[in-house]
This record gives sequence, C-alpha cells and structure tokens, in this order.
Amino acid sequence: QAFRAAVQKELQHIRSQHIRAEKAMMEGSWLELARRGKPHTQPFAHLTINATDIPSGSHKVSLSSWYHDRGWAKISNMTFSNGKLIVNQDGFYFLYANICFRHHETSGDLATEYLQLMVYVTKTSIKIPSSHTLMKGGSTKYWSGNSEFHFYSINVGGFFKLRSGEEISIEVSNPSLLDPDQDATYFGAFKVLDI
Repeated sequence: QAFRAAVQKELQHIRSQHIRAEKAMMEGSWLELARRGKPHTQPFAHLTINATDIPSGSHKVSLSSWYHDRGWAKISNMTFSNGKLIVNQDGFYFLYANICFRHHETSGDLATEYLQLMVYVTKTSIKIPSSHTLMKGGSTKYWSGNSEFHFYSINVGGFFKLRSGEEISIEVSNPSLLDPDQDATYFGAFKVLDI
C-alpha cells in the first residue's frame, strides 16, 4: 500500500510538471507569434514533373517543365520561372531531387543496353553569370532485353548557402526514360536558417 501510494504521488508530480511545461511552451509560442504580428512563412518549394513536356532522346538536357501549383506541387516565398526555381531570400537551404527512370518492353527497344542515368542540380547566379553543379547522382545501368521492366531511382539532397536571385535547375540524361508520376520525379527546396 505504501509503495502504491508513493508511485501514485510520483506519477501525479510528473503529470503536473508535464502539463506546466506544455502550457508554458504553448503560451510562449503564441506570445512569439503575437509579437511578430503574423506567422512567418519560410520559403519552400516542391515541384513535380510536367509529363506533357518531357524532352526525348538520350542526351543530357535541362528539365524546364515543372508544376508548382498542381497535385502535390506547392511554392511559397520563392519564384518559379522559365524552368528554374528562384531564391527570393538569402539563407541556408536544403535542396533535394528525386528522379525516376523506367522502361517497359512494350515501349519498344532501348537504343543501347548500357545507360548512364544521371541527375544534376545546378545553381545559376544572375549577378555573376555562371553555373555550378551543386549535386549530382546516378549510375551506369545494364538494362538487358531479357527483362520486361526496368526501374532506377536517384535521390540527392544537401544544404547550401543561397542568395536572393540565384536560380536552381535540374538536368538529366536520358529524359525519354523519366517516370512522369508526381511521386517519382520531383525537386524542391526549403529555407532552414538565415545567413
């Protein structure tokens, strides 16, 4: 009985501490929002491939046709123009891209069985006209005619210091093999920290 009473008392003490901490945290959050006047939305973008305008061929191309306001695509406090995601606020951003390649035997024969499937995330600066590859990923794959279906997914991501006006774009090899689904081929960015 004494043990049970001691455990009950300790549990009540823990619960009351938890409730007080939770209340203080909530009040602090609301006070912070009230001081600012309105909630601040950090810049972010999630763009999905526009399947109606994917280039053909096997050469490296810049993908310029993305959705920014359809399906899962969304953009806030960033700009999308001419196939490029434009940074509007200086900061440290997390950039990511997921590119899926696929081929089914009913799509016809591949030009070659050895394929270099690559994605490049590129930054272009308008102030100093230059482009830099920030990330790349991929592999050389052997897609034989003996298989009915082939699939390969590349995912890259990293933190980068970006300035207002800089543009982010995506280049791929073998664009005719891109998977056009919004859950397969996409890229985006979100601000993590001010500079």
